[in-house]
Amino acid sequence: MLDTIHKTELHPEILFVESFTEKLPDSIRSLLDTCVMAQKISGVIIATEPSVHKAYALWALGAGLHVLMDKPVTARRDSATDPVQAEGLLADYLEILSHYKAAQLQRETVFMVNCQRRFHDGFLFVESLLKEVGDKTGCPVTFIQSSHCDGQWRLPAEIVTQDYHPYCHGYGKASHSGYHLFDTAYRLYTAPSLAHKNADAMEIVSSMVRPNGFLRQLTEHDYEKMFGADYDRVKRWSDSDLRPVYETYGEIDVSTLVSLKKGSDVVANLSINLMHNGFSRRTWLEPGADLYKGNGRVRHEHHNIQQGPYQNIQIHSYQSNDNHASLHGWNDALGGNNHFDVHVFRNPLINSTETPMRVYKFSELLDGPLGHGVLAMEAMKYKAVRSFIDYLCGHVKKRDLPSQIEDHIVPVQLMCAVYLSQIQRDIGADAIVRLPFGFNTAPPRADNAS
Repeated sequence: MLDTIHKTELHPEILFVESFTEKLPDSIRSLLDTCVMAQKISGVIIATEPSVHKAYALWALGAGLHVLMDKPVTARRDSATDPVQAEGLLADYLEILSHYKAAQLQRETVFMVNCQRRFHDGFLFVESLLKEVGDKTGCPVTFIQSSHCDGQWRLPAEIVTQDYHPYCHGYGKASHSGYHLFDTAYRLYTAPSLAHKNADAMEIVSSMVRPNGFLRQLTEHDYEKMFGADYDRVKRWSDSDLRPVYETYGEIDVSTLVSLKKGSDVVANLSINLMHNGFSRRTWLEPGADLYKGNGRVRHEHHNIQQGPYQNIQIHSYQSNDNHASLHGWNDALGGNNHFDVHVFRNPLINSTETPMRVYKFSELLDGPLGHGVLAMEAMKYKAVRSFIDYLCGHVKKRDLPSQIEDHIVPVQLMCAVYLSQIQRDIGADAIVRLPFGFNTAPPRADNAS
């Protein structure tokens, strides 16, 4: 972060604070309040470890500030194994929302969650196609299959020691980039804008691969076979040493089936598959200094959306390279850093051409230039920040801003339920978690919950 700042002409005041958990310490609150007053600050960007998102969010709302916060809304230690912590994810959201609504009684402020796919020209294009067919036919989205893989290969000892996108704090993929897929599935499902046909309830079942499962996929002997004697340099602990340590760790991979119901009828199924452990370019034993880029991570993302008999849309986005700093041109061919193809199939009754299928390349979908050597997902993050700043400067109205806090109830519900379902599975109970779709006072529960 400091290196990025130093490359600009900005000269910000930098404050360092001690780490904390949950509640914002009075000393830090006082320091922040003083800074806000002295600098006449009107808005803040919260880009911290997500387990302290709520603490900073409640402070900012109490100070009357505009907020742009990174995803997920919150994360909680041990949410993958403790039902109290899993349920707390939804409670955190509702508490933040309550404080936000109270702040609006004093003056208008904005609270945005940075989910960059809401700003992505390709996803916005797909939403517009779903809306178009919804308007023509009255048909909602009837099925979605979404998949996201980070290609993040962590060696067994690193699962213990790494705090970046951690497993060791009792949460994992669902609380990392997984939140993007919960949000995207929700956005795609509601894109046709047929509120009277949308679900009013959900049933969620999940299955997680945790670090102990990962140990069975690749054992210490498998690593020794692949890397030879060099593996001893980084091994640190045997598999038998790690098993009890991993017992409360968070998930590496998770698969989720969501049954969307209206009344007693299932009206759509969502399948959401999230993986850290997948195709990677890593071939080395020591992790890189930057755990986010250039460390072997290769993103693969796929969405398959059915709109009844009228339309099928497939989004294909597959990288083959973990070096994202050297882009040339659009780089949107299969395997390119900006690969993003949209395949559209339409029924002849609504198709305006004789061709039943059309493929759109990413370069066709951009609303304005991306910039030379820019990674698309990074550009969309900048777009989110720009939208926030444009609002602060009075250039856009609040109603025109996507990803406001009020519209994140369903992604948070999904994230909460994913953890609760696995926890119920762990104790041999009914793994189905039943929730309202959207706002309702009913708490999440499994069938045998008291």
